Amino acid sequence: MLYSLSKQIAHCYFRAAECKRLADLSVNARDREFYLDREQAWLKLARSHEFSERINQWLKEVQFGKRCSYLPPSKLPQCPDCEIDMQFHISHPTKRTFAEITFERAFFLCPNCQRVSDLLIALP
Repeated sequence: MLYSLSKQIAHCYFRAAECKRLADLSVNARDREFYLDREQAWLKLARSHEFSERINQWLKEVQFGKRCSYLPPSKLPQCPDCEIDMQFHISHPTKRTFAEITFERAFFLCPNCQRVSDLLIALP
């Protein structure tokens, strides 16, 4: 799947470059603006695919990596958009700091809008 997604990212950048070239060649200001808008849309889609690819890779590493020791708190964070309780999704250990304190990053998912939120938790 990641290989396919990387192809999509490359295609988005190709189409963005093509729109930029067409905008530079346009004589009409309306056409130039259209192609520049399309360029920005293709770049935004490419960044979205890149973000998705990074999240998928990170999730694979977490699933096959270390077990998480974080237990979700009794009071869950609320989604800023929907104002409902988010569900604990997964946690991931972070590197030790200079004070030898261990942290985990806990991820929460809104069941309504699928927004992801994270918290940095200090472990005892």
